[in-house]
Amino acid sequence: MYSRILVPVDLENADKLTKALDLAGKTAKENDAEVVYVDVVDAVPTTSARTEGQRVADQLRAFVANQSAKYGIKANDQVALRGDLHLNVGSDLVKAASENDCDLIIMASHIPGFKDHLISSNAGYVASHAPMSVYVVR
Repeated sequence: MYSRILVPVDLENADKLTKALDLAGKTAKENDAEVVYVDVVDAVPTTSARTEGQRVADQLRAFVANQSAKYGIKANDQVALRGDLHLNVGSDLVKAASENDCDLIIMASHIPGFKDHLISSNAGYVASHAPMSVYVVR
């Protein structure tokens, strides 16, 4: 039913993604689908010769190899750089899903707080704007 699944990953909070990662791994295994794990980072200049995107790419590659081995699935990684520092990365995730021909997005969410009633959450934005199916895991 699904051929390619996008899973947004924030490596600094990977411990909070367990349910979404487990669902993505099992869904990919059942459908013989590939999972594309995406981390969105700011494309801000630094004084280091090594950019934030390069640092995250190395960590994400190791994370994806672990997920692939754990679930026995095909997996790929992508670091999406965002040039504008808007608050919501939802549009970057929808763009990454479209560019990778994903037919499903599985993403974690948190219990909404006061801020989420004023500013749309990432999951809320993705669920409202993505042209493919979205599964939000809380």
